[in-house]
Amino acid sequence: MERLRTIDELHRQGLTTYVMIAPVLPDAEKLVGLLEGKVDYVIVDRMNYHHADWIYVKQGWGEKRTDGYFRMAGSRIAAECGKRGINCRLAY
Repeated sequence: MERLRTIDELHRQGLTTYVMIAPVLPDAEKLVGLLEGKVDYVIVDRMNYHHADWIYVKQGWGEKRTDGYFRMAGSRIAAECGKRGINCRLAY
């Protein structure tokens, strides 16, 4: 929450602000509501560094490491951003 407060303050001072959602974890689209009015754009990136694959395995999210999941999750995040007038850039 402290990061969100800082981004909000910087944005209100007229600085260009953005957030990178990476890696895309389940329910990441829920973050967008917290960003409304605080950021100029959002960058979304997938889990593409294999040394962290254990996080998905440990949580039982094996199916969430697939290209299909990342496309679907990225689309959801982009749609949520669109509803709020936030530019969204998918990095994959």
